[in-house]
Amino acid sequence: MKNKLPAKSAISVALILFLMSCSAKETAAPGPAEEETALISTQAGNAPAIESFYGPILEQLDEDMQQYVQSGKVSNLAYALIKDGDRIQSGYFGTRTLNGSDPVDDRTIYRIGSMTKAVTAVSLLMLLEEGKFSLDDPITRFLPELNNLQVTRSFQSGSSGGLRPADRAPTMQELLTHTAGFAIGDGQTDYANRVFQQQGVDGATTNEEYLKRLSGVPLMYQPGTAWSYSAASDLQGIIIERISGERLGAFMKRRIFDPLGMVDTGFSVSDAQRDRLADVTAWTPGQPLAKIEGPMQDMDAAHLPRDAGGHGLVSTIADYERFAEMLLYEGTLDGERLLSPDSVRLLRTSGTDFSDPETGFPMYQPFRGTGFGFGVAVVTNTIRSGLGAPEGTYFWDGAYGTWFWIDPYHDIIFIGMVQNLSANPVMPRKTAMTDVYHALFTDYFPSNPVVEEDLPE
Repeated sequence: MKNKLPAKSAISVALILFLMSCSAKETAAPGPAEEETALISTQAGNAPAIESFYGPILEQLDEDMQQYVQSGKVSNLAYALIKDGDRIQSGYFGTRTLNGSDPVDDRTIYRIGSMTKAVTAVSLLMLLEEGKFSLDDPITRFLPELNNLQVTRSFQSGSSGGLRPADRAPTMQELLTHTAGFAIGDGQTDYANRVFQQQGVDGATTNEEYLKRLSGVPLMYQPGTAWSYSAASDLQGIIIERISGERLGAFMKRRIFDPLGMVDTGFSVSDAQRDRLADVTAWTPGQPLAKIEGPMQDMDAAHLPRDAGGHGLVSTIADYERFAEMLLYEGTLDGERLLSPDSVRLLRTSGTDFSDPETGFPMYQPFRGTGFGFGVAVVTNTIRSGLGAPEGTYFWDGAYGTWFWIDPYHDIIFIGMVQNLSANPVMPRKTAMTDVYHALFTDYFPSNPVVEEDLPE
């Protein structure tokens, strides 16, 4: 039996104000007969109206998600909406391969990109619970190769402004919250990120080579003084390997995937799984979708010598749902405890605020109304975020367009999968969140929930 969180009885004032502000137009309330079929209750009529979904808007969610495929921007999209441990709605659109005929489903395997970060953070928290390190430990306790880091004097400019020694080594907590100062490359044009790309850090085939190359990249700022999305989760993966003595994928399989029954999650796919792996495509406006070739297309272990803790996993809707449910139920699923409730709360507690200048954290990549916990963003202000989700909801996306969020207040999980990797990102999360929260609260503020600017053309 799945664990249940306590039922919620009130909606936050902030969420009400958000929905008032984003209501596009008034619609007539459904009549008695229409209302009976329009509301999809999560507990067969036992849930209060505020915790029921409005059917027509859930239909709109389905249409909006399908539109990403029909527009020709992706070859497929799959999603699942879960509330109180039950599937409320799922959608599977398009085909697994670009020009094939196999439909996608719960067991289609997707590269989940940076959704890996949450799994890596959970792995590191397991070792924290075992007393293998403290959050105040310098990362150089495990990564002595990074003992003599330099820092740029002007991290948002194209020049270094002159380098200076780091005041101290970043801590483990700063590594987990991405406030350590590391770059990530990824097309960024500031000095540290350009050096990261020039050093070919992501091209390293061993952990030792990765650290050697990274040691020549200056930090973007003094540790703990700002936030920037970074290579920190890859470093977390290396630390897990050094503490545990296992390869990262083997550790995750033994400690997370096997206990949760996540049979299709890992850093590569086997021959038996290959006929369920979705193609990666690239979308360019005005051109047909193109299949991307290379190691990330076939996900063959022989071509992937390093387990990248920041972005390397593949998974399925069914598998990641198990992982998300474990987090929602504070570390336990089906009687199997992976983390303590305190550790889960630590993971989903913001250590930064991207939108409030009074915090003293200048933002390199600002997200309105959100902060960052351990491997996940956390909604800190519903209205500022523009997402509709209540404060405390945590989420993240992957480079391929995959996304998830977990809403502890309403016991909601949402998982979405697409496979696009190009200069034209396809990120459906904002549309999905808007539809879901309008469907949840439409009794208060009936409206047209579609976020036009976020939908594909």
